[in-house]
Amino acid sequence: RQLCKIIMKIYINVDITKGWDTWNKMAEELNSDMVSVGGMEFIFKGCETDEKKIHLIMEVESMEKSQEWLTRPDILQKRIEAGAVVESTVVIPLKD
Repeated sequence: RQLCKIIMKIYINVDITKGWDTWNKMAEELNSDMVSVGGMEFIFKGCETDEKKIHLIMEVESMEKSQEWLTRPDILQKRIEAGAVVESTVVIPLKD
């Protein structure tokens, strides 16, 4: 489960408009690409009870690489189609 070059953990929250199931299905479909190309892996993912905001804790190789992956046009489009309000994304680097 460990990435080979993990440098840090990050906390992310994002508003969603199409509910948890739609967003989570997209996340699962992108998971292998996210790990191999984006250098990112989920530690935790969940949503608030009203399913309007997701909360994630991820391991990432670097902030730059994860930001590149999250803003890649094809990934950005899939996130938007799954109901992510991408402009609401908050990313907070965490210290162990």
